[in-house]
Amino acid sequence: MKTVVSVYSITMGVAMIAMWAVFWATGAIPDMMTRPWEIAMHLTAEFTTAGLLVISGTGLLYGARWATRVNVFASGMLVYSLIQSPGYYLQRNAMIFVLMFAACFLITVMLSPAFKPAEARLRAPEQTPAE
Repeated sequence: MKTVVSVYSITMGVAMIAMWAVFWATGAIPDMMTRPWEIAMHLTAEFTTAGLLVISGTGLLYGARWATRVNVFASGMLVYSLIQSPGYYLQRNAMIFVLMFAACFLITVMLSPAFKPAEARLRAPEQTPAE
């Protein structure tokens, strides 16, 4: 299961970065001119989420002790994004994107250790107490 969560996290992070890169390259970010501060903060949150997903997913693959905790945090950020982002597409009646976000939301909730009982979470190796 750890590998599935790792690959999913990395894939979602890379997909988020790729999606915004395409939007930027095609000039499809209309709020850049009308609400620059709002979109700048939104993009900061999106890229932070994407970066933490890629970093924690990679850490999970390599068995890093910190990776599960970071992945739980990144998954929470992703869930927020997947709840908030469809509103933009609902306003434009772009239902294919709304369905895509809904599917990603469900997959994230099913896979993420953040939404599992404590005994079923991906556990980092036990750390030895500081002496």
